[in-house]
Amino acid sequence: MGQDNSARSSLFLIELIIAILFFSLGAAVCVQAFVKAHTVSAQARDLAFASSTVSSAANVLRCSDASPEQFTAYFPGAVQDADGALFVCYGEDFAPCGEDEAAYVLRAETAADGAVRACHITMGGQAGVIYELDLRWPGQEAAHGQ
Repeated sequence: MGQDNSARSSLFLIELIIAILFFSLGAAVCVQAFVKAHTVSAQARDLAFASSTVSSAANVLRCSDASPEQFTAYFPGAVQDADGALFVCYGEDFAPCGEDEAAYVLRAETAADGAVRACHITMGGQAGVIYELDLRWPGQEAAHGQ
């Protein structure tokens, strides 16, 4: 009779170990799914911010004379680098910040080719370029028929 109880105990322990194994595997799969969802959510948040900011910068440059003064009026903290490109730094919270705290950088390079103006705008983060936009539009002279 003593052997019968020990056989039942052993069988119960084996079943318990198998159940714990299946629950552990299920938990590992769930954790991976949550991590992937968080990563995808962060990428979508970054893309939404980047596309909105780049679109705003494109509208400012298109509807103004594309000067640093006009750009700075709409994007406080904008700086012109040695190449003549305008850039704005943003922190992790998407607020404008200094270069040393930047997590994202908006960069706008403008050029004039006769009566046509062109601009290349990029928004980059720690992982590289998030969003970029090239646009061309008639310059002030062509818009006024001169």
